[in-house]
Amino acid sequence: MFRTVSSAFGIVLSLAQVSAAPSTSNLTFVGDSLVARYNAFGAQGGLIEFVPPDETIGGWTRLVGYRAFLESRQSASEAAAALGHQTRERFPGINPTLYERRNEAVVEFALPSPDGTIEYNVFRYAIGPGGHGLVSLQYARRLRGHDVHGMPNQAPRWAAEVARFDMNRVRAAFAQLR
Repeated sequence: MFRTVSSAFGIVLSLAQVSAAPSTSNLTFVGDSLVARYNAFGAQGGLIEFVPPDETIGGWTRLVGYRAFLESRQSASEAAAALGHQTRERFPGINPTLYERRNEAVVEFALPSPDGTIEYNVFRYAIGPGGHGLVSLQYARRLRGHDVHGMPNQAPRWAAEVARFDMNRVRAAFAQLR
């Protein structure tokens, strides 16, 4: 299933930008309108999470997360590898796929649950605001029932959107923290 995703994602890493709304309170991603439902900021970084307007942070089906690790000394590749390692340790049998390009890296994986839900995740790591630390973009989908069967066909499109996303939008969301 993820061989197709891997091939598609590798091809699109160099593509252009995806559209997003001009503020950090809402954005459009994979054709879905999303609103910020959670944010936390501190001296070392922050987190902003977006979900569809009719969903909550606890009950989302689609989620975009912006993260900043302003004091991180890791490279994007090291951060992606660490997440991949943590995922393998926490969920035996899951083998995340890692991609690297210049100063960016991506980790992609899907987590099945006993109730048949699959949570698909793509994290993209890049250099942080002003060249310090790291930022990441997460796209996650929770798929249930019939939606699970469409995942092999949809995952390459979702990964392509992550690859095209303008990471300057994520950096800008945290630039005031530096």
